Amino acid sequence: MLSMLKSKAALIALVVASIALLVLFLFLPKQPASAADKQSVLDPKTARLEQAIELVNGAEPMQGITILRELVSEDSTNVDAQYYLGMFSVKSGQFPKAIERFEKVRALRPDDIKYQVEVGYQYMVMDTTMLALQCFERGLAIDSTDNNSLFFAAQAHERLGNTKEAENKYRTLLRHTTDTVVVAKVNEYIENITNKNLNK
Repeated sequence: MLSMLKSKAALIALVVASIALLVLFLFLPKQPASAADKQSVLDPKTARLEQAIELVNGAEPMQGITILRELVSEDSTNVDAQYYLGMFSVKSGQFPKAIERFEKVRALRPDDIKYQVEVGYQYMVMDTTMLALQCFERGLAIDSTDNNSLFFAAQAHERLGNTKEAENKYRTLLRHTTDTVVVAKVNEYIENITNKNLNK
């Protein structure tokens, strides 16, 4: 099982499957919904952050990175700027820099499940699965019913070859969601684990 998951094809398939389910779970920050949230968009720091993200994802990535660095230089506790700098470091393959940023994010928001999950997911992308699992387990320590933490903790355990722990997390997730698409997909994961265990 462990050797199978370590193969390049299996890791790619796992990441692709994870990305697909992100559509179903809460992950990246949502657009403001309330009047108070809409007001926050007018905040200069928020506007600059959004501008930076647009630039990085557009035709002028270095200009966007410069703005993010300025935001962090002005306020090292700007958790979103730190997070996105880490995320863009992952995209450019600068993993040590990314880890440094993400650990700052975790230190700034140790009790915020959203950041635990988002940082953990980036660690999964980097294939630093043990660091990822620590994030997801921290999320579960905050809220044992959090669907994101349960799903990605299961994914991390499965990647590490801990099939029993993975199955337990998947089954716990099933007890906390009524989304039929999610239920069907998670049941597929459980069935795959069962089949692999039978074929050992």
